[in-house]
Amino acid sequence: MSPGPSPLVQAARLFATQLRISGMAAMQYRVGFWSEGLLSVLWSLIGVVPLVIAVEHRGDVVGWGPWQLMVLTGFFMMISGVFGALVQPALVESMHHIRRGTLDHVLLRPADSLVLCLTTEFNPWRFVEVLFGAGLVAVSLWQLAATPRLIDLAAVALSGLAGVLALYALGVLCLCLSFSAQQLQNLTMLIESTLDFSRWPIDVFSGLLKAVFTFVVPLAILTTYPAQAVLGRLTFGTLLAALGTAAALLLIARLSWRVALRGYTSASS
Repeated sequence: MSPGPSPLVQAARLFATQLRISGMAAMQYRVGFWSEGLLSVLWSLIGVVPLVIAVEHRGDVVGWGPWQLMVLTGFFMMISGVFGALVQPALVESMHHIRRGTLDHVLLRPADSLVLCLTTEFNPWRFVEVLFGAGLVAVSLWQLAATPRLIDLAAVALSGLAGVLALYALGVLCLCLSFSAQQLQNLTMLIESTLDFSRWPIDVFSGLLKAVFTFVVPLAILTTYPAQAVLGRLTFGTLLAALGTAAALLLIARLSWRVALRGYTSASS
């Protein structure tokens, strides 16, 4: 008897299948697909206004010039798009299952329960925001006459991966909290509101707040580090710290998920 696919391969297949299904469903209403995507881009661009005002009055912000801040904003748009497209919809759907006591429909399937919860629902139209963010980064680099080196692009990929993994870890921790706080239906709004702080460079914060936004709720990993990487300003030590922080958060999230499942009571119990 041949062994089945590895957990990583199985997770990738589940992700690809659900993404294809969500994409086909979204494209049935193409006007809505593009209008929702463009609306999210508009809201993100409106968020640039505080940065522009700050630069006009102070010249630069903690060593970040106007177009460097636009690079940061581009990465913020990308991570916000990833959250809205992949993370938030799955969390909301899973929280509905927890609140109704119907999570059994997920837990009884022959696959990892956490992977199933994180792939249960996607909103592909938010990928439009990711594309616009990437375009803003490209335009900003052109305005800066900056050409990233190969090593810088590798650092962008690794720091971006760390950011996405950290974002998923925060989502899982929020999902675990919903087991004991089922009356709180908008826990994902907490993450979304916190993400707004990542519009700014991490050096804007100081003391305890900077430590929290670097290691506990790692906003620095989400936007500041990838922006520094593409600008050639991210050190190797900082990159390693980002990867280590993301890995630690993933481990904590996985253990928290196992503990949370033990206290789950289904509707049939």
